[in-house]
Amino acid sequence: MLYRSKKSLGFTLIELLVSISIVSVILTVVVLNQSTYTDGAALTNLADEISSTISQAQAYGIGVKEVSAGSSEFNASYGLAFSLLGSGSNTAYIYFADLNGDRIYTGNWSCDTAECLSRVNITRGNVIDKICAVKISGTDNCNISRADVSFARPSTEAQIVLFNSGGAPSFLNNNEKGVRFELRSPRGSMRSVTIYTTGQISTQ
Repeated sequence: MLYRSKKSLGFTLIELLVSISIVSVILTVVVLNQSTYTDGAALTNLADEISSTISQAQAYGIGVKEVSAGSSEFNASYGLAFSLLGSGSNTAYIYFADLNGDRIYTGNWSCDTAECLSRVNITRGNVIDKICAVKISGTDNCNISRADVSFARPSTEAQIVLFNSGGAPSFLNNNEKGVRFELRSPRGSMRSVTIYTTGQISTQ
């Protein structure tokens, strides 16, 4: 007696649904991981960009850099200004030339004044979350509303001016050794850039 075996010629409905479910789970994991990676990479790029701009300001500050072509102004110090005050922005910072030597950016955040070299806008939903005074001992003070960091020839040390919520400036006290800018991404990732009075720049 001959027996014929029944061969499956395709997927059953259950097999098809299981396969679709597995593929959907895999795609979801891939997309979520890609979003997390992109989020973190953009924040890292922002921290590196700020560090690079600070290094450029340091190089210009200790060198002989003309503020603008034909200006014959070679004595300016260079720096960056970050502000969480109403007159500033948590999505931008200012690259400036300190023309009057007061260690403070005296222009506005629209960057239409002589001291402003450029306004750098922060993209991809990243923001400056906090500005903190880094202490030698004790807990860092993260109630700073603005910080201006500049470099003047011939020293490589950073000149740091902090501002309180009322906009009043002050220099670092004996227990403070630098300033830290904490950066936050849309998904809550955190990175920070710290500038020490010695001129050292640390990104974490």
